[in-house]
Amino acid sequence: MLEWAHTSRMKVAVVGVGRWGYNHVRVLSEIKRMNYDEVGLEDIIVVDSNAARAQYVAELLGTKWVSGVDELLSAHADAAIVAVPTVYHYTVAIRLLPHMDVMVEKPIAASLEEAEVMGKLAEREGRLLAVGHIERFNPVVPALKDRLQSETEKVVSISAQRVGPGPPGGYTLNLGAAHDLLVHDIDVACYLLESLPNQVVAKAYWNKHGFETDIAAIYSFDEKEVLGEFRASWRTSPNLKRRNIIVQLESKILEADYILQTITLEKGLAEHKSKGEYSELISAYTSRARESWSLLGIRKEPLLLEDLHFLRCIQRKEKPINGWEDGYRALKCIIHAIESAKTGSAVNIVWDGW
Repeated sequence: MLEWAHTSRMKVAVVGVGRWGYNHVRVLSEIKRMNYDEVGLEDIIVVDSNAARAQYVAELLGTKWVSGVDELLSAHADAAIVAVPTVYHYTVAIRLLPHMDVMVEKPIAASLEEAEVMGKLAEREGRLLAVGHIERFNPVVPALKDRLQSETEKVVSISAQRVGPGPPGGYTLNLGAAHDLLVHDIDVACYLLESLPNQVVAKAYWNKHGFETDIAAIYSFDEKEVLGEFRASWRTSPNLKRRNIIVQLESKILEADYILQTITLEKGLAEHKSKGEYSELISAYTSRARESWSLLGIRKEPLLLEDLHFLRCIQRKEKPINGWEDGYRALKCIIHAIESAKTGSAVNIVWDGW
């Protein structure tokens, strides 16, 4: 049982209120407004080094605000969500962890060394450290996990595609497409398979700033005899975005659309004896059983579910499903993929002690 501090009514801060940090403030405001019985959310504190931005967001959403971490520490907050750029995750988190529980956006840090220091500090201080792997809270992911656990067939392969426009000018303090996008899908794959990959082979293209803009990686989950194929790319027009994952079993395929929150089940061909005519071959092919269902619904926004889980874990003193160890593992997977892409060789992933 974890033993971090618990308070019945919480003050929760959001550190960094750019595009994504703003969304955290928005859903926390909704959680407070809905007055969930098991989550005692008393105050929301907006924190940003840009005081004008902090004040604007606070006034827009009806919260308090401060202009820096020093002021936040004086406010005696109980928890914080860190949504600053990736390169600053470590600097901010180690300031906060001795004083409060923390959820840091994905990836957990820019390097494995930083991630491990953060995790060990949280353990020493008795603090909860979660990582914003939001797709674990997309309703399609637990639905897929439940379905796979009920199946008697083995998973044969898992693949994902995550494409969308990158940062303006190709430069960002959130690093490249692997840290930005690929980290989501390898985390979901490990979560669904309940296994870790032992090798990766990858190919990537880089921009003039040294960030990978397009990366494709094949991971071997030899423990489960599963191959995982993942592609993450910024090389799209501003209006093209796709987020999907496909899991193949021996006689069926499950495909989930993260954005539309739909799952499609496709089974193999129905029994059909063909005389070899083209029309009959097509008839056999189109006779597959196929069904789809939607999980969209009120209060099923993944970010709201993620933030609510974070608050509940603090209140109940429970370990989150997106703990720092999960963030560390996902980061290790993408760092090895980048290494493979740079060297042109397969890279083994060693999990001693993990």
